[in-house]
Formats: sequence, structure tokens, C-alpha cells
Amino acid sequence: MKKRNKVFLIILTIIAFVGILNVHAAITTGSTTSSDGISKIITEKANLTVSDIDAGDQLSAYKILDAFYNINTNVISYEFTNDFKAYLNSINNNLSIEDYFNLTSGDIESGEVTTSSNLDTLASGYASYIKSHNVKGTAMSISGTTAYQTLDAGAYLVLPTKTLRVYAVMVGNLDYTANGNAWEINNESIVAKVEDAGITKAIGNKEASSGSYGIGDVVPYVIKATVPLYPTNAINKTYVITDTISEGLDFEAVTSIKITDGITALTNNNGTFTNDGKTVAIAKISGKTLTITFMVDNVTSNLIRIEYKATVNNNAIIGGNGNVNKASLEYSNDPYGTGTHNTATDAGGEGDKEVPIYIYGIQIFKHAAQGNTPLEGATFEIYSDISMTSDNLVDTVTTATDGYVKTKGLASGTYYIKETSAPTGYQLLMDPITVTIGPNQASGNQLQDTNNDGYYELDIANAAVGLLPVTGGAGTIILTIIGLAIIVGAFYFFFIYRRKKEESSTKKNN
Repeated sequence: MKKRNKVFLIILTIIAFVGILNVHAAITTGSTTSSDGISKIITEKANLTVSDIDAGDQLSAYKILDAFYNINTNVISYEFTNDFKAYLNSINNNLSIEDYFNLTSGDIESGEVTTSSNLDTLASGYASYIKSHNVKGTAMSISGTTAYQTLDAGAYLVLPTKTLRVYAVMVGNLDYTANGNAWEINNESIVAKVEDAGITKAIGNKEASSGSYGIGDVVPYVIKATVPLYPTNAINKTYVITDTISEGLDFEAVTSIKITDGITALTNNNGTFTNDGKTVAIAKISGKTLTITFMVDNVTSNLIRIEYKATVNNNAIIGGNGNVNKASLEYSNDPYGTGTHNTATDAGGEGDKEVPIYIYGIQIFKHAAQGNTPLEGATFEIYSDISMTSDNLVDTVTTATDGYVKTKGLASGTYYIKETSAPTGYQLLMDPITVTIGPNQASGNQLQDTNNDGYYELDIANAAVGLLPVTGGAGTIILTIIGLAIIVGAFYFFFIYRRKKEESSTKKNN
């Protein structure tokens, strides 16, 4: 509050008759009288402006003080409004007008979020009273990021009635100063002090927006949360993060969760996170839902980092829209009431923070090299590394009567398929087949998901016993044919060369 206490307390008396006439002309009054029965309420208006608000926010002004004018003595005085009197009575506070003006402000007009100001304490209490008793205020007009309203002289508490942000209380005075022998009303401009809350979610150390994993893989997740600095005297400081995973994932134990407050790693005692003996957060896992409740008074920074892990299970969805995690934040955007906002309900805004993981499969069709007849009983081992050891064996599958077999639960990437048992009467493939699956894979034999079901299709042909062995499918068959052609051609040219040499030798001898 601006340092105008003396203005409020000093009674200025204008002696000159002309001066009194000028004052009378400047101040307009209504019929309501003050407690002295003589002074009348001032209805002269001034502009109250609040800048740096969010477009779309709505604010209202709630009157704390009425201003009165005594035309006979040329005195301006102030009294609490009926609503503010009722608030003082509710807390058994006998505050006088003089006491009110003697309170330190803590620059409350700039909307300080944290302050030890007595006026801030008083205004914060009145804000809570307004919320709980449905006190009516005057809605302010909004233009871009500025709220404004023309109001009667007095003091006002400004509070948001619609916002997703956290506002400190703001007190503005439309008061008077003396200019010569006249009173002049002052406009008031307030710079809003606001804080934001929000979360982001990502996968892995690279903090990607999506990922691809296989069944049995452990998926690392990261949540970053912005914690607002709540006003000192706020009564509602709700801050809860909820993360829900799909049926295809299982949380690791709550003891594996890591939370960092700024640069400070919190101590995890079976889901209770502490810093220097103070409880900062409590994490609980119930089925597919992780809930972390923060005690924001014990949070030391405005940035929280949460790391946890989940394992892909056999219920994972193959292809499609992936296996989606949904994280949301519920926080108090009403520090002096009971209201909260959940980011999951943002229409066209933040919404749930969804981070999908994609899982794929390979569908093998085993058939005869001649006639395309489906072959049953071909067994394949699928490896994730070219070394093809037991450590990187992903799956072992055998074709059915229709020649088909599927393996699921694979991450995008390169795989090595080795035939270990061929159907009766057919040659065993000599070499493994290298394939890549998943979108945007550029190396190796890129398979296609032609059915758009998450399964990438691989055709493998087998030559019957007695024919040349087939190694590695159609590509190696072509190489074999080319090789045979080269060998036949070499023999042909060798015999032609030898025959010509013999004919030449015979002619010389003759």
C-alpha cells in the first residue's frame, strides 16, 4: 500500500470560502451517511487497474473501506464496509480505522506472494471470508492482460474469480490527496503477482515424448513439475501428481522412486520423502495408479523431478496407439478457498500428459520355394544381437499348419532370425536372416506392417531336399542362381579355350 497513511489520518480544513466551493464541486456524494450522521458516502469514481494477468482470467474487487465527506468541515473520513465489519467480528478483532492505516503494507499493492505484512495477513483472512460467505464483489473488465474498473472512492481487495494461476492478494486504494484548496481522487494501478503450476512427462534419460520397448523391458519415466509459491497466509495449498499406466505395464516398487527438489535428492523411506527431517511428499501405488502428494510448505524450490520405472508385461498392446501413460496435476488455484484445478480437465490446454510406448511383433510365413505351399513345423530362434547367444534370445517359435507363426512384444530395431529345425523333406536355412521392424527404421531388411496391426511380415521359402540348399530366403536364392551361372559360364569358356588350343597344336604338327 502506498505511503499515504498521513493523508488518511490528517484532517485538512479549508478556511477560504472559495476553496470550500471548489471542494464541493469536486466531490460527489450519495445519501448514505457515516456513523457521525453527517458525513455522506463519496460516490466520486476513479480507475482501478491490474496488469500482468492471464488473458481469460476474471477478477473482482471487494470493498474494504467506504469514503465519506463532510461538506461543513471539508473532512474526508473512512469506515469499514459492512462485509469487512462482519469479517472482523467473526475473528473477534476490534481493529480500528486508525489501526488499519498503521498496518505495514509489505508493498501489497504489487501483489507480494510471501510477506510478513500484517495487512497481508488481514487481507488474506478477508479473502478466505469472502470465499466462505459468498461476499459479492464488482467484476472487473478485461482487455488482453489487463483488468480494469471504475469504482467509488475507498479501499479494495482484488481477487481472481476465474484463473488457472496462483494469485497473491492485492489491495488498492482509490483515495484522495490535497491539491491547493481542493481534494483530488487518485487512480490505482497494481502489478499482479502470480505463480504457475504445471507438469511435463518423458521417457528415458533423453526425455523423449515416446519410445519403443519389448515385453519384459523396464521403462524409465521422468516427470518434471513446476510448484507455485503459495502466498504466506494461503489456507489451500493442494499439490498432487497422479500417474496412471496401461494394463500392459507394471509399476516397480515405491521404494525405487526418486524425487529431486531443485538439486536436492529427497530421502525415500518406503514412499515417504523427506528433506532434513521434514516430509516433502508421500507416494502411494494402487494397482495401475501412482499418487504423489506434496507438502508444499516443505518444498524448497519451484522445480520437482520424479523418476520411476515400469515393466512391460504380456498384456501390452501390439501396434496401434501404443501403451499410454497418463500423468496429471491437481493443484490449488484458489489459495484462500477450497477450489483446485486438475490439468486432466484442460480442454485444449495441458490435459493429461500422455507418453506412449510402442510394441511390435513379427509374423513369419514359411512356405515351399516351389508352389508356395505352407510349411508346418519350422522352428526359429529370434535374437536381438548378431552374436546370437542365450543372453539375447528373444523368442523361439514354430510354424503352424498354415505356415504362419507370430512373435510379439518386440521393440523397434534389428533382429536376427535363425532356423533351427526345418519341416520334413525341406532344407534347413544355412544362414540367419537379418530384419528391421518399426517405423522409420532404415537399415537392414526393412519389413512392412501391411495389415497395420503392429506385426511386421516376413516370408521365408524352403527348398525341398535334393535341391540346392536355400540360405536366407529369396535374396540368397538369386545369389545362388547367379553363382551357378558364373560357374557354368566358366566351364564353357574353359572347354572352348582348350579345344581351340588343341586344334592350333594339330595344325602346327601337320
